[in-house]
Amino acid sequence: MNLEQETRYLMNKYDVHAHKSLGQNFLINEDSLVTMAEDVKKNDTVIEIGPGLGTLTEVLLEKAKKVITIELDSKMCYIIKDRFKNYDNLEIINDDILNVDISKLVPNAKVVANLPYYITTQIVTNLLETNIQDIRILIQKEVADRICAKPRK
Repeated sequence: MNLEQETRYLMNKYDVHAHKSLGQNFLINEDSLVTMAEDVKKNDTVIEIGPGLGTLTEVLLEKAKKVITIELDSKMCYIIKDRFKNYDNLEIINDDILNVDISKLVPNAKVVANLPYYITTQIVTNLLETNIQDIRILIQKEVADRICAKPRK
């Protein structure tokens, strides 16, 4: 089963869909998944923002010492808890990432995330103001274009 098929299966199994109002999007590109997790090592603690169905979470759990997920949607938290109940290196925080002080969670953690569309800029700004040195995020092209744009005169 490829990643897109697995995502459809999970969406049907848990009767969920991406909430546009939350800027949710589900990762279905295998190359992106591998790239995002490639620098995670066995003794790392990783903070994942907006894990959704847990596609990236699964890879991180296999590679890292500990994975802390921060998810606003309680149904997605339930899915993560159910899917990965046999892992002892997972912590789930059901909260708005904009209310969580990431720098106080774990010193020397890495942040890996497929960011929700509508609050990407706020999250990136908050992350840059922390002491976290290793941030690997996937953002939508429109947001990247906006971040990289030259100021208007």
